[in-house]
Amino acid sequence: MLPLLGSLRHTMGGLPLQETVHEVVPDDALLLAQAADGNERAFTQLYRRYARYVAAIAYRVMGSDAELDDVVQEAFLDAYGSIKSLREATVLRAWLGKIVVRRVHKRLTRRRRWRFLNRESYQTAVTVSDPALRTRVTDLYRTLDGLPPKLRIPWVLHCIEGETLPDVAVMCDISLATAKRRIAAASAHVEGVLNEKP
Repeated sequence: MLPLLGSLRHTMGGLPLQETVHEVVPDDALLLAQAADGNERAFTQLYRRYARYVAAIAYRVMGSDAELDDVVQEAFLDAYGSIKSLREATVLRAWLGKIVVRRVHKRLTRRRRWRFLNRESYQTAVTVSDPALRTRVTDLYRTLDGLPPKLRIPWVLHCIEGETLPDVAVMCDISLATAKRRIAAASAHVEGVLNEKP
C-alpha cells in the first residue's frame, strides 16, 4: 500500500504534480559556525557571498586592479585563519572589511616606499572611455597617492565606497572621532590639490 500512497501524492487525475524543490540558503550565522568548525564548504559559501564586496573595497582604496586578486586572496586567507575569533555573524561584513583594509594598508605602505612601482599600476589600470573622466580619475588617484594610508583608506571607504562613518571606524580599527578627523583632513587635501588643477 505504501507505493500506492506515494503515487497518489505525485499524480492527480493522471497528471503528474510538479514537485517544488526549494533550495535552502544558509544564513551567515550558520555558515560562520560551520566554517569555524572547519567546514570548507561553508567558508567557500561565505567567500562567494562576500568576495565582490571585499574586492570592491580593495579596488577603490588602491585605485588599481593590478594587485586586486592577491589582496582578496590574502584577505580571505587571513579570515580563514582567524574565523574562530568572530563571535557574531552580524559583524561579519565589517570584519571582512577590516581585514581587507589591513591588507590594503600594507600594500599602500609598501607602494609609497617604492614610488617607481606607481607608474606600473597606472599603466595597468582599468581604462575609462571618456578622456575627460579618465583624466579626473587619474588626477584623483595621483592625489590620493600623496596621502598616507591612514588618511587615504577612511576617505575612500566613506567618499567613494559609501560606507557609513561607524563602519569606516570599525574597518580601520579607529574611533569614530578619529575616522571623522581623518576623512576631513583627506577631503581638505584632495579638494585643495584638485581645485588647483585647470
